[in-house]
Amino acid sequence: MDLKTRKYDLIQKLTKITDEQVIEDIEQILVHDITSAQKKELNSRIKSFEKNPEDVLDWDSFKETW
Repeated sequence: MDLKTRKYDLIQKLTKITDEQVIEDIEQILVHDITSAQKKELNSRIKSFEKNPEDVLDWDSFKETW
């Protein structure tokens, strides 16, 4: 699917949203960058994964643990 089609599909989906909180969440994503603390945490997690990509949990294990 090309970009123009994807954008059109997204617009169509947006027009059908009835939950105001969803619209507010989307607006927040479009307006704000992540904070420096969030960037730092993401970079830390990426480095950790790159050092040991096998040290992960599958979804079922995660749900059982947390």
